[in-house]
Amino acid sequence: MSLIGPVGRKRPRARIALAMLYLVICAGAITTLYPFGLMISTGLKGPTDQSDSHLIPKYLVDNDELQSKYDQDKYAGDAFLVASSKVGSNASSSDIEKYRSFLMQLPPAYWEAGFKNAPSQVTGKLQNRYHVWLRQRYRSVDALNRVYVEENVGFQTVGVPAELFDRKEWKPTPGPKWTEWLEFKATLPADYRIPVRTQWLWQKFLAAKFKNQFNALPSGYGGKASRFEELDVPLPAIVHMDPTLLPLYLGEFQNWEPARFLASSVEGQWMLFNRSTDPISMPVAAFDKLHVQTNSGAIRREFAGRNYGYVLDYILLNGRAVWNTLLFCFLAIVTQLTVNPLAAYALSRYPVKQSGKILIFLLATMAFPAEVAMIPSFLLLKDLGLLNTFAALVLPGAASGYMIFLLKGFFDSLPQELFEAGSLDGAKETTMMTRIALPMCRPVFGYLALLAFMGAYGSFIYAFLVAQDQRVWTLMVWIYQLQASGAPSAVVMAALTLAAIPTLLVFLCAQGVIMRGIVLPGER
Repeated sequence: MSLIGPVGRKRPRARIALAMLYLVICAGAITTLYPFGLMISTGLKGPTDQSDSHLIPKYLVDNDELQSKYDQDKYAGDAFLVASSKVGSNASSSDIEKYRSFLMQLPPAYWEAGFKNAPSQVTGKLQNRYHVWLRQRYRSVDALNRVYVEENVGFQTVGVPAELFDRKEWKPTPGPKWTEWLEFKATLPADYRIPVRTQWLWQKFLAAKFKNQFNALPSGYGGKASRFEELDVPLPAIVHMDPTLLPLYLGEFQNWEPARFLASSVEGQWMLFNRSTDPISMPVAAFDKLHVQTNSGAIRREFAGRNYGYVLDYILLNGRAVWNTLLFCFLAIVTQLTVNPLAAYALSRYPVKQSGKILIFLLATMAFPAEVAMIPSFLLLKDLGLLNTFAALVLPGAASGYMIFLLKGFFDSLPQELFEAGSLDGAKETTMMTRIALPMCRPVFGYLALLAFMGAYGSFIYAFLVAQDQRVWTLMVWIYQLQASGAPSAVVMAALTLAAIPTLLVFLCAQGVIMRGIVLPGER
């Protein structure tokens, strides 16, 4: 029965009061849903934008933000390389197509693969493509380990070989992995290829020599540039005309530059490809911009799903965590729906003088946080030899003071005539419990089963304390390990979002059970 009758609802004061009440409820719902929405949104982001508080990632609606995010991703978060690559932005479409063809025929030693993981990343576009290629080449990770002489636990853990072509002393590690990496590298499209330009090497050299202090450059070195990333490579004629550049460029820089670029630079090969004797800037920026414009949808989808794909791979790599979590939840539900109804039924059907004190004692356990009992439980389980077992996870939570109190009140509210009729018919106590009391408690059992599931599924600290063996770890413990391993917050939020889906689905599908379990005992 509603508190305000149909007639009273028509009054202006009642309508205003109801409107205010609904506004407060809606505001409370928004404050509850906003953190969850922000968690989902952060899972769609990356290292460059994971710290902002925008509910909708900017790159999904802003093309400039998408371009910036793409550049950061392609050049592995290297701000110097990103700024240095902003050359040739005004190139024509024909020049861009020539540049695409040039990249596809450029020798592998003159370009590095783009989209590698930045220092703050755990997954990337190149790594995912490389792992797909390895799965097609090898039937199992064991076969890969035998060839590469490595100890990978899955294809997801195979690292991308390093490429440091800009360092003079660097040499790749010979072996099957590098040989097959070159085969894979040859399959990469043009947008994955980053040419090692002499201009970029010259900029890096000067930045290192003058300790990133652009104002320390002698007059005449910088030209019209305002920072190192805008410097041009001096032409040979200028070098010989300017006595200050001669020893620096022909001496120190060429001793610092890798030998392959002295014999044939990328810029020189670009001039030969264009059949020109005049230096022509490579349309790097224009090529990247055109690629983003023509593939914006696919790029946005890849950015949005990258973290979630990595988390799913991580869960599959530790697939036992899913099985452990399901088994733990099942055992928790079974034990709690077995122990608590038996205790509550005994207190209800066979009351003693101390029943009130027993209930107060059971309810007193709710006055203390669960963390208070963790250390005593750990020591007890250690003495019993139950650590690192499912018994250690399930048994300490088998009895619940709240569940016993709730069920006893429900059993007390049942009509005693039913039990008296059963006794007259000669029914045993176990028969009356299983045929009369328990069937009438199904709504409450459904509610308590949900509580048991939520408690077991979300258990983390206690599960990690009593089961430190990885073979017994649950999903929440593995998510904690993901965070502890240095995963960025965007990946952690994606993991938490996926972990919240089962509880959300259970809640949405069992709202009626929850309401009956809460309301029915009060109506009784």
